[in-house]
Amino acid sequence: MLILDTDTLTHLHSGHPKVVGNLKKTDDADIRITIITKIELLRGRFEFLLKASGSEETVKAQKRLDRTEELLSQIPVLRENKIKSV
Repeated sequence: MLILDTDTLTHLHSGHPKVVGNLKKTDDADIRITIITKIELLRGRFEFLLKASGSEETVKAQKRLDRTEELLSQIPVLRENKIKSV
């Protein structure tokens, strides 16, 4: 299982070639994010939207939020009952 952190997911979202290449080598069923990563990404997008000044920045912020929500919908969140204690 591969758990993506916030930075990696941000690079994936922007199409960073190394991150995209590495993930193409991995079975998608084995990729997860944590709820913290999801919160951090959405919080950043909402803050950008709330701070937008003018319609052009608002539209840009809304598009980023939409793209982020689409990306997040494709990657399952790691559930607590799936984590094994050692």
